[in-house]
Amino acid sequence: MTFELKRNSVKEALIKDITSFGIYIATPSTTIVELAGLAGFDWIRLDWAHAPLDLILIENLIRAAECQELTPFIRLDLNEQKISSVLEMGIMGVIVPDIENAESAKKVVDAVKFSPIGKRGMFSAPRKSGYGLVGGREFKEWSNKEVMVGIQIESLEGIRNIEEILNVPGIDVILSGRGDLSNALGVAGQKNHPLVLEAEEKIFRLAKTKGIAISPQLDPTNPNFSQDVLEWKEKGARVISFGHDLTIIRKSFEKVVSEVK
Repeated sequence: MTFELKRNSVKEALIKDITSFGIYIATPSTTIVELAGLAGFDWIRLDWAHAPLDLILIENLIRAAECQELTPFIRLDLNEQKISSVLEMGIMGVIVPDIENAESAKKVVDAVKFSPIGKRGMFSAPRKSGYGLVGGREFKEWSNKEVMVGIQIESLEGIRNIEEILNVPGIDVILSGRGDLSNALGVAGQKNHPLVLEAEEKIFRLAKTKGIAISPQLDPTNPNFSQDVLEWKEKGARVISFGHDLTIIRKSFEKVVSEVK
């Protein structure tokens, strides 16, 4: 029986300078993932950092994404065992929040990548290799080429150490976290405060000089949403998030109710 390891469509889009779009999934439902695929998104990010997910559900969410040709990413804390587990299930990119120094960034790369890039441990029969249909050498080479590493800079410490963080080899994409940045900068909840925007601009500007993709998060319910997307594309953003499924669903409900009451 043949089993094919597929290319990472988001990485391919980056190589071709094409912008891809996706959302965070916090709802523990394969249906939401399927709907995201049917709507035409390119990728999803399972938000294990904030959502009530477990490993069995995550595996089924990955399956749902694959059925809809969505590239599945995941955001989770820096835990080598959990990272290993989700990669073996089929996650195509790991995002770790609140990276504050080069040492932590290197630990993320080590957890995601096999040697000689990182220190990921080898298992002979993970789901992503067809439970062993693909040999270890081929799987290792494919993983190091296709699986992406993402980090978020969300603290004053992270901003201070941004240059050394970005010098760590193996980082593919960088995200800011406006919510945590606003809190760290003393303007909690004000995601569009000038201090927050200035910090984000610094992070993204330096990332681009290193050849690292930038991934902003936009609000699709903003009246100027289309213009926001165009402006970020002009700034070089090639991996754009439209936020959380929870927020999109809530605001959609609110819009319906507000129009009839």
